[in-house]
Amino acid sequence: MDFLRELPEQIFRDILIRVPYICHSKIRQLLEPAKEMLESFQFYQDRIKFGLTKKYICFLEDHISISIYDPTDRSRKLLPPTNAIVHKIINVNHKIVVLGQSRHLTPLFLIYDFLPSIWKHGAEFPTPRPANLEFACCASPDGSIYIAGGNDNGLNELREAAVYKVDEDKWELLPKMHQGMYSCRGVFIEGMFYVIDINRCQRFDPTTRAWTTINMSIPNSCLDVMYAFQRLIAFTSKGIEQYDWEGNLWRQLETLPQHHPVLNVCATVSCDRILFCGIFRNPDIYICKLYM
Repeated sequence: MDFLRELPEQIFRDILIRVPYICHSKIRQLLEPAKEMLESFQFYQDRIKFGLTKKYICFLEDHISISIYDPTDRSRKLLPPTNAIVHKIINVNHKIVVLGQSRHLTPLFLIYDFLPSIWKHGAEFPTPRPANLEFACCASPDGSIYIAGGNDNGLNELREAAVYKVDEDKWELLPKMHQGMYSCRGVFIEGMFYVIDINRCQRFDPTTRAWTTINMSIPNSCLDVMYAFQRLIAFTSKGIEQYDWEGNLWRQLETLPQHHPVLNVCATVSCDRILFCGIFRNPDIYICKLYM
């Protein structure tokens, strides 16, 4: 490694860009000059430019552990522990954003940055902070995170909404919703932030900064929703459903066995398919399948 220290900076950088990500942590320990370079956003952008980055899939294993899966070689690796009860994970560029709770049930907002490979606390939730994590939350196309709804300590439904700028580590309060919503889900559809529960839906337009009430809802026992391939998909404790925009109703796509209700679900897009994973109650089964 000593000869690398004597190379011109640009040659050293060109070599470093081509080193697989899995070796970066070791290089940081051996080469101090490489640490700042490896952790810079421009270095990450250059690796994307040359097609040297890889796409990993994040799995929430058991409300505590998070692993990353490499679909090319089918390897799986646990991330460092968060010391939190994890409720939701969101990927934004080279970072994983985790919404969870401490063991004392205090809401936590954690960020894992793949460049330095460390966890850090994100900015405090805006006031008023939801008493639990039953609020809508999702990432926007520009890499921000939107949240809305939830309830306070008196179990009153909240109208508050906010957006978190990941790169700036800063929250911004948004106009309040028309009605408070609790136990709701969030999804971005064609540039709009949808907040949906089993009774109603409110849509936020980031351009006009205005809320609109929409005539739609999510299925009962809905664990999460996602919009992919121009389809709105709901993952429930009983199976997978797709929203029929013309009929304004949900249609069952796949049903799970009744004696295996799902407790938690993780879904993402991989290789032009939806990768669906679930953790079940009886027995405790972890499944993973490609859908569509």
